[in-house]
Amino acid sequence: MNSRVASVLLFVLLAMLMLSCSMPNKQEQLVPKDRMLDEETMENIFYEMHVADAMVSLHIVQVDGHTSLTSYKVDSLIYESIYDKYDCTRESFEESVLWYIQNDIETLRDIYERVVERFNQNIAEIGGQADSVAVKINTL
Repeated sequence: MNSRVASVLLFVLLAMLMLSCSMPNKQEQLVPKDRMLDEETMENIFYEMHVADAMVSLHIVQVDGHTSLTSYKVDSLIYESIYDKYDCTRESFEESVLWYIQNDIETLRDIYERVVERFNQNIAEIGGQADSVAVKINTL
């Protein structure tokens, strides 16, 4: 797993840990449920973000004429196109992550397990060696 994907996973796990230790009263929710993204959309966004991170890390994706752009800026440009594809914003995505952390951590874990399964299926289809390079996720 490349360092960018590991950083994103670490951020999500740390956020879950921090918020689970000081869970606010349900009356004081950080994000109203009606503003959160559904599970399928969250799964697709997470999946595409990790694919984008891998492509940038491996220098598969570069922005022509913009040699001064860092990998972080390229990621940000790609993320914006992912948000546009799913008709949301960075803010609505982050709010949704917070909502799941605050209210339904098990579903967020399930979403990530499905993302990992998609990667494993792709590895199996591409190389047939999924057992030797399969991504693993620890249960929370």
